[in-house]
Amino acid sequence: MLSALDRRDRPPEEGAAAGLQGFAVDKTFLSSLKGILLETELVFGIILVSVFAYDAFKIYRTEMVPRATQGDQQ
Repeated sequence: MLSALDRRDRPPEEGAAAGLQGFAVDKTFLSSLKGILLETELVFGIILVSVFAYDAFKIYRTEMVPRATQGDQQ
């Protein structure tokens, strides 16, 4: 039987599972045209979602939350 120390000291296995062991950034892809377009799309997506969330919150505050009217304050 292999102990945990024996498994830790062995070099990582090659194959499909070896690629899933860590996260690596492919700098050649990110510097290519498709990578730059992907990065731009992600940034605009984040901005768009933020604007929609802010707008939804603003509409919720103005229309859904009851405000005190002049008659209620007297």
